Amino acid sequence: MRGVWSTLALVVAAAGLGAYIYFVESERTDTEAKAKVFAVEADAIEEIRVTAKGETSLLRKADGSWKMIEPLATDVDQNEVSALVSGIANLEENREVEPNAANLAEFGLAEPKADISFKAGSVNGRVRLGDQTPTAGDMYAVKDDGTRVFLVATFSENTLARSSFDLRDKRVLRFERDKADGLEITNATGKAIMTRADSTWRITAPGNARGDYGAIEGVLTKISTTMMAAVAAPEVKDPVMYGFDKPVATVVVKTGSSAATLILGTTVAGKTFARDLSRGMVFTVDESMATDMLKGVDEYRRKEVFDFRGFTAREVVLTRGPQTVTLAKVKGEGENAAEKWTVAVAGDGAFAARDAEAALADDLLTKVAGLRAQSFATAAPAGAVPALKVAARFDEQSREEVSFARQGSTVVATRADEAGVATFDAAAFDEALKALDAVIAPPKPPTAAPAAAPPEKKQ
Repeated sequence: MRGVWSTLALVVAAAGLGAYIYFVESERTDTEAKAKVFAVEADAIEEIRVTAKGETSLLRKADGSWKMIEPLATDVDQNEVSALVSGIANLEENREVEPNAANLAEFGLAEPKADISFKAGSVNGRVRLGDQTPTAGDMYAVKDDGTRVFLVATFSENTLARSSFDLRDKRVLRFERDKADGLEITNATGKAIMTRADSTWRITAPGNARGDYGAIEGVLTKISTTMMAAVAAPEVKDPVMYGFDKPVATVVVKTGSSAATLILGTTVAGKTFARDLSRGMVFTVDESMATDMLKGVDEYRRKEVFDFRGFTAREVVLTRGPQTVTLAKVKGEGENAAEKWTVAVAGDGAFAARDAEAALADDLLTKVAGLRAQSFATAAPAGAVPALKVAARFDEQSREEVSFARQGSTVVATRADEAGVATFDAAAFDEALKALDAVIAPPKPPTAAPAAAPPEKKQ
């Protein structure tokens, strides 16, 4: 019997909720026009005060740009503030619930989730957001200091109920990304200094070497897009507490004559303490940010031994012992003839220029241009002997020269414009030498087997 009564009680409760939804929540038709809560344009709003998530923030616009005034004077996240301003200007009233509520606490409006006020010239406005309706599709709101309760969309809370941290500028380091022309990273491996000229990066210390454009630009993108996880303290009172006395990494980004510096300290529970030296506060970043700044200088060096590619090469001269092989791209015969490769050999096995087999020439250039360093050293290993020299002319006026030496299974490459040597896979080097041999003496096509004689007819 008790089970029957329990079932009946559930049925009655469900019926009550269904009646509420039908008569209250569904009272408005889909085509019913929604009125804006405030008759104000977003561009006219010049001051906003937001109380939400236990914090109160005061924002003010000057010269078209928003600044945070309280709880501290700082820059804001312009995208977040733009969304807040738009949310205020476009806030819509879905339906009136109570024209004159006697008790705002019944709607969660005595202690609202968010209290937002604004100024737009001589116009002032205020809205408070309370509890969600039973269906969670709307939430209760009240305008200005009145007691008229109405409904707004629940998603309005995400737009309007913003904390000071939500609204502030959370970039870990502030600099003009497109103008960055210098990067310095100091960590346990030493100090790497990188500079950019036009679209080319070079490592200027330690040593002098070509920079890996993708790797260096990737670091700058990481720094410019990483946001604070949280603010740990408004100022540094004890550098040791955060590991700033002996930072794990110091990053300096230069833009012309300006420089912005980020230091990374101790990591606790997956978060690393950090500080932009132009600001006094301590904040945290995800541990991956610190990990990315712990790489050594070799990670930022260009790994490709050559800058040229097969399609950019105009002439490639390969010297191996007494033999010099010259591959040159020339215009073919005829008015609309395509370019072709010629090959000539001086020294051992010398012959005058002749047409090279296109597939073999392309294979050689691909294998030579594809040689990549696996590591870098200050000098070639003792006993290394010269193995090959390559001089390439490519694009319009570009030239480069690389010398290879070998000691057992170790092959190193030396460039005139770089300090030290690049060490790479000997197997890849041997494949390039085989391709060179094939260009000099193309393999002969296999000889066709003689046709079998027809079987004799039986008499």
